[in-house]
Amino acid sequence: MSNNLIKKTIVLNESHKKIIDEWFSMLQQRLYNFNGGTYNGRKLRAELRRSSSLYAVMLQEGYMILADALFNESSALSSKPIYQQALAQFTRVAAFADANNGKEAFAAQLSERVKSGERNFLSCLRFEQLLASQTPEEFCIRLIRAVKMRGEKGVNLFSLADGIFLWMQEWHDRQQNLPRNTDPFKRLSVRWAMDYNSTKKQSKE
Repeated sequence: MSNNLIKKTIVLNESHKKIIDEWFSMLQQRLYNFNGGTYNGRKLRAELRRSSSLYAVMLQEGYMILADALFNESSALSSKPIYQQALAQFTRVAAFADANNGKEAFAAQLSERVKSGERNFLSCLRFEQLLASQTPEEFCIRLIRAVKMRGEKGVNLFSLADGIFLWMQEWHDRQQNLPRNTDPFKRLSVRWAMDYNSTKKQSKE
């Protein structure tokens, strides 16, 4: 399997990446123009961080302005409920990121070594727990923990967003007893595991 195929996103595309990158830049500023409006991004980020659930996030302006930018005819992203929930999850997690770092895929960044070189940002055990999450809320909480561990190194927000959208789609299909994708390389667990192990580094438990 070509690593280039793994790097290709499943749900989102480059036009969505541009919107996500600009939205995150807005969250770092007190006054920023985004999608035709001017916002206090730091205020919006603080509100998102205080949100106690995914549904609470969907009531926040920081979520709504990103949803308006992504769910429209020009972006070609369906606004079906499961994707709205996926965006709420991404918005909640992204609010805790210190930086947008697009150098490596999100899962690969989790297996990078911290500055001391003694352990990975996210241990193998915690990464396995992340993949084993059973509910959106559980998945979201574990993602927030992983993003916080990355700290000033930041995370690849576009890669993270596509992964969340894919996870939510797979979760929805399981709830509906639908068959999973027959192509294993289009399943999140396989894609993230390959990215995580691509660094060939082992963490100390």
